[in-house]
Amino acid sequence: MMTVETPEMTTWESLQDVFEIVSRRGPDPIILSSIPYLPGDEHRHTHFPVVLGPPGRVISMAVGLRAALPDTPLLLVTAADSATLGTNHLIHTARRNIGMTVLMLYSDLLETGDIPVDRTGWTSTGYQVEMEQAETPLEWAVALQASLVGRGSLLNPSEFANLIVEAVETPGFSVIGVTGDPTLRTEVMSRRSDWPEYFATYRAWSEGMAPSPPSSIRPVPPAQPRSSTPARIEVRIAGIGGQGVKLAGTVLSEAAALGEGLWATQFGDYGSATRGGPSRVDVVMGSRPISYPAADNSDILIVLSREAAAAHLTHAGPGAACVADEGTVEPGPGGPLIVPITQLAREHAGTPIATGVTSLGCVAALSDAVALSSLKIALPTRIPERSVESNLRAMEAAYKLTADLIRGNQT
Repeated sequence: MMTVETPEMTTWESLQDVFEIVSRRGPDPIILSSIPYLPGDEHRHTHFPVVLGPPGRVISMAVGLRAALPDTPLLLVTAADSATLGTNHLIHTARRNIGMTVLMLYSDLLETGDIPVDRTGWTSTGYQVEMEQAETPLEWAVALQASLVGRGSLLNPSEFANLIVEAVETPGFSVIGVTGDPTLRTEVMSRRSDWPEYFATYRAWSEGMAPSPPSSIRPVPPAQPRSSTPARIEVRIAGIGGQGVKLAGTVLSEAAALGEGLWATQFGDYGSATRGGPSRVDVVMGSRPISYPAADNSDILIVLSREAAAAHLTHAGPGAACVADEGTVEPGPGGPLIVPITQLAREHAGTPIATGVTSLGCVAALSDAVALSSLKIALPTRIPERSVESNLRAMEAAYKLTADLIRGNQT
């Protein structure tokens, strides 16, 4: 075997040995690598196809490959411990039952000393990289509803190849952690209930993610619309994928209908990119039935990105109440209220995915059609129990800050 200085090439050569063994035991696999420069062109000496590209692109290609080659093993090589753009593409592919074996390389195979390997170096825009959270292998396995979860070692190519073959033969998605650490056990973890590393952690993690049981969810009391409620109120929340815009629309419409007794509709428009693409939700509510669900003449407009501000601020209705996230527009007289919505989401909920929910505090402050108390009742039915309190704090903070800004403008 040729000796190469960089850790990526050493890892690739070891993986290549494993893939050669796999190909001798069945159909040649197709390798899809989402790690930049793994492998490099000069070291791609294989007789089976290798596709190198950004995660979203190679995963999309896998969908077409599975349709054209239903019996060909698809092996996706990715990093286990970093923010890897494309996670949502992978989840959507799993939900479409596009069988694939995901090989997640541990950091010991990709880093040397204090020099990290750039796994997201696909010229991604800054806001996408910031928005992605660093997933753990266990979270991948849960999100993908993996049918086989295991760990293989490059120190034992034959055993590792057997594990890949078993994964390929298992219907659905399989997730295999790949290591070079001789102290870690290697086998099919999902088969052994006495392996606490997997099952104890899995149970603790999944219990935290489970929605509150029905008995613990406070019932939404029936309500009648107030006589002062307008016949039609249009609310538009616009931003980018990954900010929880769609969730915000769901919570707002349910709070309006169930908490306030209003007629309410929700209408969304989302780009093809699950993270970073344009995302918009319209909620129309009022005291009368709604025949048209789009908020083309918004009474309340919340913009959460520069792109959303450019696209929607000029289309707000006459006298509309507008709020812009900090940094999306230049402040000035006659412009929208500037509220640091994303900052509040990060500060109180710890993630920009809570930005949409946080913005609902602004909506409640701008109109009395939906009270903050109704939003507080609707929210816990839509997010994991462990996230409720932090999201409520973010929403309350946005409500208070928006109300203070309104009072300041009125004095």
